[in-house]
Amino acid sequence: MASNQDDTGHDSQQLLAALRQEDAAAEDEVLRQFWTRLVPLIRRRMGHRLRQRLDPEDIAQSALRSFFARARENQFTLTQKGDLWRLLAAISIHKTRRHYQHHMAAKRSLQKEDSLEANPAVELGANQLPVEITIEIRELIDQAIGTFPPETHEAIKRYLSNQASEEIAHAIGKSPRTIRRWVQAFRAQLQQLLKPKPMPKLDSRATLPWEDYVLKQLVGSGGFGKVYRAIQKQTQRTVAIKSLHKRLQRDPQAIESFLAEAQWLAKVHHPGIIGIHGIGQYPGGGYFMALDWVDGEDLQQKINRGDWAMLDPLRVIRQVAQAIQAAHDADIVHGDLKPGNILVSRSGGIFVTDFGLARLRTRQTDWQLPQGGTLAYLAPEQLRAALPEFTIDVYGLGGLLHALLTGKPPREGSPRKILAELESDIAPLPLFERDSSTLIDPALHSLIIRCLQPDPSRRFSTVQEFLTALQAIGPLA
Repeated sequence: MASNQDDTGHDSQQLLAALRQEDAAAEDEVLRQFWTRLVPLIRRRMGHRLRQRLDPEDIAQSALRSFFARARENQFTLTQKGDLWRLLAAISIHKTRRHYQHHMAAKRSLQKEDSLEANPAVELGANQLPVEITIEIRELIDQAIGTFPPETHEAIKRYLSNQASEEIAHAIGKSPRTIRRWVQAFRAQLQQLLKPKPMPKLDSRATLPWEDYVLKQLVGSGGFGKVYRAIQKQTQRTVAIKSLHKRLQRDPQAIESFLAEAQWLAKVHHPGIIGIHGIGQYPGGGYFMALDWVDGEDLQQKINRGDWAMLDPLRVIRQVAQAIQAAHDADIVHGDLKPGNILVSRSGGIFVTDFGLARLRTRQTDWQLPQGGTLAYLAPEQLRAALPEFTIDVYGLGGLLHALLTGKPPREGSPRKILAELESDIAPLPLFERDSSTLIDPALHSLIIRCLQPDPSRRFSTVQEFLTALQAIGPLA
């Protein structure tokens, strides 16, 4: 009889049974065994352009979150040796494929733009759906598919590609009757999602008319929201439109956070902080905000491509710090400083964006735990119900400077490892201390180490103190 142990000898069925009971030790075991295999697998499946936009570790985290959630709901059965690895690999490949599809949809929309921009009065034809409608349909389909067991997903996707039931059945080894039953259930679920919802109450704060904007391209998508490049019809200027994912547009907590971000941006006026034009509502009631458009890319994209070494790290960090000081002058703590939230324009301008986790200083709050790569730049006190203080952003500046000098975050490893370090107030070990071949100016070394202290009282107490220390170092040789 075939053994049901995984490649390391651990009993997969016992591991799965423990995961159903939400056993943290079992999750640790899965991370220990499979994290270093999943990330390279995802990286190999990603094209060069997709790697510029997404971190393979983010997709691996998303895949593991899905696996753990479905394991708790008893959706998986393991029968053969290697089943656990094959299951995790399949989930990860599926996540990678979805990101690739989103990327290609955005690329196709970009290829259609030249003719539209040559004549702004041209309207999309009957056979060309606007970008926002295309994205909304895709989100509804993904939402519907997500309600079904993973074994049905391939069949549903083939159905959506206009394959006949018999063809699908032959391809995946199921009976045509089973395929028809799955398709019928999927169509019923999709129809349920498409049913008209009651018209939402219009918010008097949402003063921007949705009809005045034409979405041109999806340029970014994260755990909570998405960003489009758009044209404002009245002025013909390019703007950024930011909104929540459709699944969050009726979530009171997500809406409150989104509107708070708009409020923080409206309070801060600085050339290094993305400006907001206002907020509006979609016809379905979801909120959007119109922001200044920056023609460029974020710092994380440059790091992923290896272009970070071409930047002047002290100039960049100084401009970011000056922008953050302006936010602090308005009593706002950004709380999420990381390369992905720093935009670099084609002309070299530096802009701070994404105030989605910002809070007023000293106002009691429960910080919302970020997703993705943010953990590596998170200050330990953000895991606790602590009063937001300016020293949180001092920690973030230290992490950013580390990334600018090394191309790496201050903490590396699996999400569980990083969380354990943060909860234990363990200071990060910078790359230049882990790798003797990474050389750094001693004064910058000391400055970064001070910023990254787990104890906020041992950091620079203000961004101005940080800037003064930075000024004393002078230009790099």
